[in-house]
Amino acid sequence: MSSPNADNGAGLVNGLISGFYKTATGLAPDRIAEREFGVGNFDVKISQRHMSFRNEHDLRGYLSANAIPYVSSSSAYYKFPTGRPMERKGWMGSELVFDLDVTDMDLPCQIKHGKSWVCSVCLEEIKKETIKLVYDFLVADFGFSEKEIDVNFSGNRGYHVHVKNKDVLMLDAAARKQVTEYISGVGIDFDKFFMQTSNIWDKETYNMKKMKMVTGPNPKEKGWGGKIARNFISSLDAGPSALERMDIDAETAKKLYRNKILIERGIGAGSWDFGRGISVKKMVEMCRKMVQNQAIVQSDRIDRNVTNDPTHLLRLPNSIHGGTGLIARKLAAPKELYRFDPLSEGIAFRKGFVKINANTGYELRMAGQKFGPYAGEIKVPTYVGVYLYLRGLAKIINFI
Repeated sequence: MSSPNADNGAGLVNGLISGFYKTATGLAPDRIAEREFGVGNFDVKISQRHMSFRNEHDLRGYLSANAIPYVSSSSAYYKFPTGRPMERKGWMGSELVFDLDVTDMDLPCQIKHGKSWVCSVCLEEIKKETIKLVYDFLVADFGFSEKEIDVNFSGNRGYHVHVKNKDVLMLDAAARKQVTEYISGVGIDFDKFFMQTSNIWDKETYNMKKMKMVTGPNPKEKGWGGKIARNFISSLDAGPSALERMDIDAETAKKLYRNKILIERGIGAGSWDFGRGISVKKMVEMCRKMVQNQAIVQSDRIDRNVTNDPTHLLRLPNSIHGGTGLIARKLAAPKELYRFDPLSEGIAFRKGFVKINANTGYELRMAGQKFGPYAGEIKVPTYVGVYLYLRGLAKIINFI
């Protein structure tokens, strides 16, 4: 399919985008006059930057008049947002931001449809990772309150998280890197969490008894220790196949699952000695692999470059995403993630229908309905036609 800039459909979509911004609300980020903005076209997401707007009225007018398909704003606050080079802007601090994208995950469904397509399973999995970031790390480990955290759908494949706590504003790139490394499990030390013990106090004989066992973190611990214990218990509850995905051999996985009640009780008390048939050496190696795999599981979702760079431009919340026609919808609160449906609540163009010539290989679920696969001309709701058109899977014939 041709680029949106190269056919008549572009003009029709531009009209929709312009109309959306005429009445859009909630576009202005806090301290809007101190933010740098960047805009782009269908081919380049940021073709022009070093822009600023005094208020939402000015911003909305510009976006509507120019039918801007991509608009981004800085996580940083500046004295002079339009200054260049960057040193002349007068940096006054930056939010701590995170960009989570499902293309950075390796999911079974992606083997079937590739990473260029996003299905409902993809969106559900990246939502789970966003919840994990917010509640397992930002709230539990760093102590931020939910009121200090903004979350918005990216408009396409993931979520953006903004931490606005005043203590993070002046963090430099090195400090922000430390945050991402902690969240990513970089440098995680096996010996810090697990220990082999040889002498155990025997309560019955009141003597030291020679016995090898493995002790480790319990689920109530803060930080990575507690996460390791909770994630292992979750995998244990999910069954042998989940344990095998943590690089535990099939025979051991079955033994662990059969004894999961006793094992979970032991982990709750800090004991990782899983009984006969699993040697201490095997237990230690299993735990080591588990820690390594947990770190990998936690790290692949976050674009570290976005978090580490305090001058990065990120999609403006509640703006249109030019690759889908969806709204980068800002959630009222992080807890809204649990019920949020991006392919329903992110719809911008709800009115009318459009006739398209489509060639899609997979089913699309929007607004609670199934659409496709399609091959040929079809009448669909406007939001479906625009979505497929902007993804390069359809040509727009005309609006109905």
